[in-house]
Amino acid sequence: MKRPSGLKGFVAITMGQTVSITGTGMTQFGLSFWVWQQYGKATPFSIMNVLFFGAQVIFGLVAGSLIDRWSRKVSLILPDVASGVLTLMALYLYSHGNLTLAFLYAMSLINGMFSALQFPAYSVTLAAMLKPEEYTRANALFSLTDYGPALIAPILAGGLLNIIGLQGIMAIDILTLMFAAAINMWVFIPPTVLKSNTPAKGLARLWEDISTGFRFIMERKELLTLLIVFLLNNFFAGFGSVLISPYILARTNNNPVAAGTVESFMGIGGLLGAGIFSFYVVRGRKILPLLWGDILIDAGSAFLGMARSLIPMCGVAALSSFGGVMANTHSQAIWQSIVPIDLQGRVFSARRFMAEVVSIIPTFLSGPIVDYYLVPYFTEKNIFTSTLGSGPAGAMAFVIVIGSLVSIAVSVWAMANPSVIHVEDLAQSVSSLPTRD
Repeated sequence: MKRPSGLKGFVAITMGQTVSITGTGMTQFGLSFWVWQQYGKATPFSIMNVLFFGAQVIFGLVAGSLIDRWSRKVSLILPDVASGVLTLMALYLYSHGNLTLAFLYAMSLINGMFSALQFPAYSVTLAAMLKPEEYTRANALFSLTDYGPALIAPILAGGLLNIIGLQGIMAIDILTLMFAAAINMWVFIPPTVLKSNTPAKGLARLWEDISTGFRFIMERKELLTLLIVFLLNNFFAGFGSVLISPYILARTNNNPVAAGTVESFMGIGGLLGAGIFSFYVVRGRKILPLLWGDILIDAGSAFLGMARSLIPMCGVAALSSFGGVMANTHSQAIWQSIVPIDLQGRVFSARRFMAEVVSIIPTFLSGPIVDYYLVPYFTEKNIFTSTLGSGPAGAMAFVIVIGSLVSIAVSVWAMANPSVIHVEDLAQSVSSLPTRD
């Protein structure tokens, strides 16, 4: 049988990853429920997110260099293999009553290191397999890997927890990871030849690779300004994003089915966005739908924090995820059209580091702020409880709403910034330049 390539091959990769991430999402939901039931605090969620996210951001600096030199298949498969091994270990420990927060913290750290390969690897793979005019549709299609699992995983996990338990859910996760790895092995991915005029070796070569990605961005004011917008969005919204899972559980009285329903509506909004932007490409500049997508993300999050019952929570969760697809699809298309393919691994890794490194701060602080400062304040009636509620749910809602509103203000400012609005003008000028290394 002929191996799929081009758009058909990319569709196969997308389907494999959708299945794999669905299994991983089920495990994450099950483990989140276990942690909340065992400890009932937001701080463990903050610590796990800091370890995962910090490792992802820091190791991402090296990942770009590796991706531009390794086989694409190695970069795509390694995260699945690592995740499978860690899930197998967690399954063993849980089955013997020895699962601890310490292990989950270590699991988050290691998963973060390997997941640093995924974002630049899939971005470069898309650019290598497809034509530029297919980028927007393909990025929308690949958003299925975020929002398809977001729809299916919480419902499946919430329903199956009482039937097959956390052990059964983790077993499903391992099988889905094996399936995705097999798909990646099967699909034909054209090799990308790295152009290099620098004789440096070892650490000098690695440092040169890292600096290449940063130089490419720093020398282009428009790209740098756009990244500053992303950095500010991620910082302010980051205070609330880490709290979403425990917040939904707290707001639904620890009901895994209700919580799973809300999280599944995030998937519905994302799938709706993926369907629309897979078939409909916005004409003209892509920067405006990117920024409007950012506003929809934060508006949905703010309304989620104010929602007090299941139906409105589901609606605004879908709105937020739709905005996520809208923003990410057009952002990826802009960057892929500007950055030469043989530099994309390094530039995208630098891009991710610059946009997300400060998010470690709100990710680390949000849990302790809620547990030790805001929960006592929201235990008694105050000026916010009538709108946001009381107790842990009200305290987390306060953080989510404030962070989202400030992030919306950043996106509005970006719409008035000439450097941001004209960032796509770089695509023509960069395409005529020789590749630097």
